[in-house]
Amino acid sequence: MLTTKDIRQVYESKVFNGLRLFLFFSMRYLVLVLLCVLLVACERSYLAKENLSTGDYETTLAKIAPYVIGKSDEFSFEERFLAVNKPFYNNFIQLANGELTYFLKLDTASLFFFRYRDLTSLYEHYRGIGGYFRVDQNGSIVFMNLLYHTPRLTKSEMDERGKILFEEMMRTGSVKSYLGNKLFVHTPNRDFYYNTKLNRWDYTENSSWKFLEQARQQAESDSAR
Repeated sequence: MLTTKDIRQVYESKVFNGLRLFLFFSMRYLVLVLLCVLLVACERSYLAKENLSTGDYETTLAKIAPYVIGKSDEFSFEERFLAVNKPFYNNFIQLANGELTYFLKLDTASLFFFRYRDLTSLYEHYRGIGGYFRVDQNGSIVFMNLLYHTPRLTKSEMDERGKILFEEMMRTGSVKSYLGNKLFVHTPNRDFYYNTKLNRWDYTENSSWKFLEQARQQAESDSAR
């Protein structure tokens, strides 16, 4: 027959075991919640509008605009960065719903993804450009490298593939594994690459489109005579 002491020990043991199980599952639940919070934080940590203040967002967008938006025929490549041409880029951003979608500042460079509506399409299509840049102590861009320009995509396709490409760039520093995949990357390709010295898309050595540049140079030479 159980004594009062035995009953108390059994009761205390059950209470202790129950408390231990409660704490065990509570800790597991807490860890799960923390992991979810961390995953959400990581998920959103590279969204430009959450990663930059409103002022920094507008400033960064204005800085990269001459690099990612095709210039007007009214000025040369060298004149892209002049203050007098800022209205052209601002107007394009307004018309094409251009936005800095993703942005991540690292110690040595800043990664970004710029998305805009393709105004040449009869339907709602978008294109995007991703890369990285470095700035000097005054915040001026001193180096720009555009790693990819997407093909024309629907909004849902852009949301999916734009994110995949940016995450790949964050992980590896490039998108080499997607080069040649026309569903993700339009340029660079065998005909075009980004010339970091001239800050423009340029013809590759064996580009099938190089004759256009040669024809332009010939025309300029003829007109100078």
